[in-house]
Amino acid sequence: MIPLATQLDRLIDRLEQMSREVAEVKRAITLLTPVDPRLRLGITQAQEFTDDVIADAYFGTLRGGIQLAEDTPGNFRTNVVEPIKRKPAQVKKLRTKAQKKNDKLQSKAFQNANAALRKTNGQMRKGITQRDIAARAQRELRKLKKGTTKRAKRGGTSKRSSRSR
Repeated sequence: MIPLATQLDRLIDRLEQMSREVAEVKRAITLLTPVDPRLRLGITQAQEFTDDVIADAYFGTLRGGIQLAEDTPGNFRTNVVEPIKRKPAQVKKLRTKAQKKNDKLQSKAFQNANAALRKTNGQMRKGITQRDIAARAQRELRKLKKGTTKRAKRGGTSKRSSRSR
């Protein structure tokens, strides 16, 4: 059985040969076009140069990639295949001011609830459960939120102050 790298090398050689043959046909067709002979010469020279440069660059890069894959089969899998399979990195969600404020209030509410429902040594009072503490903290949170809401000033000028006495 012929190694895969050798098979790929042969395939690239055949493709390169076909590419050269197509370039030769293209040059021959360019010579047949009805154009000024001086212009035709410039076109064919430019074509030869660009076709050769493009083909060399393309097939050189292709061979280099195959050589790299052949030299490091284990590294190729870990460095190329696995990262492609992995999900892209997730963007960290930014916390809003409101979320931070709510967390501070909730922390304060739990402190108040724990202080009210636990003994000084930290044990829960008789008949009190974690559920009771959490429910109390929710009530405390509602009270704290009511106290921190912005209240609009009753503004403007009243009729009394605007009248002259």
